[in-house]
Amino acid sequence: MAHHEHEHERGHIGPATYYKVFAALMVLMFLTVGAWWVEGMLNIPRALGVFIAVAIASTKTVLIVLFFMHIKVSSRVTQLYAVAALVALLFMFVITMGDYFARGWPPELGPLP
Repeated sequence: MAHHEHEHERGHIGPATYYKVFAALMVLMFLTVGAWWVEGMLNIPRALGVFIAVAIASTKTVLIVLFFMHIKVSSRVTQLYAVAALVALLFMFVITMGDYFARGWPPELGPLP
């Protein structure tokens, strides 16, 4: 019985943590909007703007997966499955992007105008 109670405590995330994650997500949302605004105002190259947007979105995704999907307090097996799924997804993206960028795009229709 004690083992069961210990597992229950391990899987609990307190309200303070949810508020901190919410605050971080709001800051990242404003960073996303700010990055878009700065990109337009300073004429930053499109590829750099896309990289910044993807980096911010990836950070938000990690916060959501770790805390709202309870991966942070889950068992090691669950964490392993989450990492394996992420690796498989990244592998599919790499294969798709490899094909996408290897095509002979006309300059006006290129992958990043």
